[in-house]
Order: sequence, then structure tokens, then C-alpha cells
Amino acid sequence: MASGLCSASATKDPTLVICCPQRLYANDYQILRQVCKTAFGPDMPMLTDFTAGIPEGGAAIPFGQRLGKELKVKSRGSSYSFDWIIAQVDRYGELLEFVAVEVQTIDTTGSYRRQSWDLQTAHSGDGISGYAQPEKGKSSNFNYENVNKRILPQLITKGHLLRVEEQCKKGLFFVCPTPVLKRIYTRLGNSLAEYSPQPGAITFHDYTLDLLSTKRPYPLALGSSFTTTHDQLALAFSSPQNLPQKNSYSKVVREAIRERLSQK
Repeated sequence: MASGLCSASATKDPTLVICCPQRLYANDYQILRQVCKTAFGPDMPMLTDFTAGIPEGGAAIPFGQRLGKELKVKSRGSSYSFDWIIAQVDRYGELLEFVAVEVQTIDTTGSYRRQSWDLQTAHSGDGISGYAQPEKGKSSNFNYENVNKRILPQLITKGHLLRVEEQCKKGLFFVCPTPVLKRIYTRLGNSLAEYSPQPGAITFHDYTLDLLSTKRPYPLALGSSFTTTHDQLALAFSSPQNLPQKNSYSKVVREAIRERLSQK
């Protein structure tokens, strides 16, 4: 049974976490418009429709999924791209500056078939036509560590790439669900120094669902905006201060040995 979902909660934690990137593009790309305000000022419009042309004071133009295409560069056989490039242009379409945006949600583990079945049964009363009722038992969760291992090295590398771009004056923006950003901060030791947007900077925007709203679907709610540099990110990522205590693995290995031998 194939079933899609935009947000989910773990079996042992009812907190909703946005898990579909498309959910973050709600309200006509709200998250990108917020990036525009942060990077280019509150009065800079972001254009997704060019029938009326570019306003007198210029505009911001996004390039990414369904809006143009992802823009790529190549070097030594490798290809580099960002989820989004947002270019600020003057009234004639000349490039003034740009920012890059990476969007990350969360990977899920286990099975959500039972939750999907229960939810659709609550609405229709008879389950899902053509499919047998899933068994209970399998737990579901989020793979936060996989996101940490995958996204942090990418952000550091791409931060270096953007730092040599003269027109990238505000750096990189990273947008993700609030629980994901909290885990990233924990992984980095919660010790990042704050900077103003600048070349070589990375700005974090995190989002949750506004569950108190009467609107459906629930609107996105910006949690925070925090700017540091990719140098700070790299230092925190590799710092021994954020590693487990001395002999932590020895303790785990001894416990595993005792457990294995007790199974004879």
C-alpha cells in the first residue's frame, strides 16, 4: 500500500515533523519569500510570474524546482548545485547579487502504514479500498543522525564554494523543520557564534506547523533566524569538544560482550 504524507510523528513522540519538502513550499513559496526579506530587505518582491515585467525597484528571481531549474557548476568532474538560487536584479534584469538556499526535511524509519490506515479510516470509516488492514507493531521514527552526517559536510563544502563568488554577498541559507535544526545544534554543541549575513555566512531558518491556527492545511510558522559562518560550522562539526567522553566506546563494547556471552 503506497501512501504519502507531508508531516509525521514518531511512535513514542507525538510532535509533528515536516517530512516532505513540498510541504515547505506552501503559501506560494513562503520560505523563499522569507529568505528574500532577510537577504534583500522587506520590500524586495520575489517574482514567480513575469507577465507584468520587473518592477521599477527591481525584484528577486528564484531558480529551482518548478521555477526554472536547479543551476549547476562543474569542477574536476564533480557537479555542484543548490536547491535554490535567488537572484536580485534591477529593473532591466541585470544581476545585483544572489543567495543560495538548501532545503532539508527528515528521513523516516520503520512503517507508517498503520497510522495512514487509521487516519483514512477515521475520515472514510472503511479503511482503504482494495488493501488489507496493516498489522500493528512496527515502530516509526526519524533518522536525525543520517541528516546530520549528510547535510553538515554539504553545507561546509558549499559554503566554501560560495565564499569566492563576488555576487553572493549574504551567503547560504538553510531551511528545515524546527526539530531537525534542534538536533543539528545539539550535534554541533550549541556553541556557534552569531554573525551578520555576509560572504561566507550561513543563515538557518526553521519552520513548524501552526497547530493553533483555524486554517487548513496548517500554515507554516517561522521559528528562528540565526546566522553564523561556514568556518564556525566546520570548527564545531570537527571539534573534539562535541565528542563522547573518554572510553565511552570501551564501556559499550564491554556491555556488548557481557550481553553476548549471557546468551549461551
